Amino acid sequence: MKLTRPFLCIAALLVVACSNSTAPDLRTGIWGGSHVGLSVEDSRVFFLFDCAGGEVDNTISFAADGKFDVTGTFSFGGNIVGGDHSPHPARYFGRLVGTHITFTRVLLDGSLTDMSFSADFGAAPSIVAC
Repeated sequence: MKLTRPFLCIAALLVVACSNSTAPDLRTGIWGGSHVGLSVEDSRVFFLFDCAGGEVDNTISFAADGKFDVTGTFSFGGNIVGGDHSPHPARYFGRLVGTHITFTRVLLDGSLTDMSFSADFGAAPSIVAC
């Protein structure tokens, strides 16, 4: 059977094509939720929290299932004059599903309790400014 080999090649290509799922993409713009906001740019993500902020200086890469795990910074104090605004190393990990993101913020120096947040693309952040 001379046709068997071409059919096997086509079948193999279909299996590879079907198994490659694309990872989700964090849309640029504003994401908002309770006590959190994200400002997503092409090359970084800013986090807004109650009286605090954070930053990841890269784009966030996602696994095919939407999970991510990145490091960045976290700063206390919001816009309080005379407050300590020095950045602390932070880890942000969670999952993106469509236009909804859930994540946990962990300060790597242990200076704050870990906290989880969720936000939606296009929603207004609901944060306390200081």
